[in-house]
Amino acid sequence: MPVAVTASVLATGLAACGTVEQLSAAQKVSKAFDKVGDGKSAGFALSIDATPEQIVAFAKATADKGDGGVDEKSAKAMSGLTLAVAVSADKPLKELEAFKEAKGSTANKDLTLDKSVRLSYVLSDHSGAALLEYRQVDAKGYLHVDAKGLVKLIGEDPSEVDAVSKDLPADLGAVKDALAGTWVSLDLQELADEAKKNDGGKAAPSAAPTADPEAARQLLNSLKDVIGRTVTYEDKGKKDGAEHIWVSAPARQLVDELFKAVKPVADKFPQQFKKFPTQAPSDVPDRKVGVDLYLKNGAFSSATFDLAQLASKAGPGVNFPVKLAFNQSAPDVQAPAGAVKLTSADLMKAVLGLAAGPGGGLDPADGPATAAAPLTDAQLKELAKLGVPESQARAFNALGMSFEDIKELSQPS
Repeated sequence: MPVAVTASVLATGLAACGTVEQLSAAQKVSKAFDKVGDGKSAGFALSIDATPEQIVAFAKATADKGDGGVDEKSAKAMSGLTLAVAVSADKPLKELEAFKEAKGSTANKDLTLDKSVRLSYVLSDHSGAALLEYRQVDAKGYLHVDAKGLVKLIGEDPSEVDAVSKDLPADLGAVKDALAGTWVSLDLQELADEAKKNDGGKAAPSAAPTADPEAARQLLNSLKDVIGRTVTYEDKGKKDGAEHIWVSAPARQLVDELFKAVKPVADKFPQQFKKFPTQAPSDVPDRKVGVDLYLKNGAFSSATFDLAQLASKAGPGVNFPVKLAFNQSAPDVQAPAGAVKLTSADLMKAVLGLAAGPGGGLDPADGPATAAAPLTDAQLKELAKLGVPESQARAFNALGMSFEDIKELSQPS
């Protein structure tokens, strides 16, 4: 959904000062993305279009000194990887709370899930085999994992999955089922209720702070101004029955000016700009970069982008293409039959078991678990702010993890 919002801003910004040719192309892009929310379903597929040879060459060209890059086996596993997302609802997607929130017009103030929304995420390899699949139907989640396939993807021994499964305690049968490739189900409302309880028993989460409408207007105008001055649209005619539009901008100038536009008002948008950086990224290449957009029947069809454009070390002839494809008539998402229920307690035990190590205990090489200092009330409150509920914090502490250990575990990577 943010893709549609961004495209509209791009087109609106260009309209203020573009040439007739650019304006026409920009209007096509804006109208095409607006159609994303008009339908009751949509499907996106993000894929790595780079060949194994391109991946190896890109890794070699951009690797730091002493880094071995990517071997041929890993490159073959990466090439063709696809993440497909499908969403369907009983009403136009633009009327969903998530879509409205992306546009800044509202905020979802309750954890209760919308049962009218059905979602699907599928990570598949070059052959189309699903490595990881998640579905949401009637506020219930369904997960299917090809654990051995995922382990092979990262170059590890698939037999490790059997070893982990063997060491799991008997009361984690649902987790074992998941590792064996059985569909498991999650009651998402139960997990939300558990989160409320761990957050102090609040009946509902506090309303997210909303931005000052005047600040939002100023920010939007600033973004339009930056986009209008830096981004260009070029109509390239037709290719394979689709309209081809090239959208480009000088990368470093665009990033620097966007940073200058957002930084002064970032603190007025705490939800949208959490931990906004203190300075613009310094590793953005000082050259023009662009994306190829393709439109069919006036609607967004696909976009291709060469990641090598963003790598300053990548010279001529080095490419790493990725593709985003769109389909507004995505198939309806259905709940799989025979899924084994995985409770919130199962998830907690699994997390604690993985934290503890094989066999449910700490690494045997480390000897018996060393008792950690009990957590203070102040430490529990600090961890809660970092997203670690009190019950989890105490459980980790009981396993021998100190306050600093848990705090480090909770930090984003």
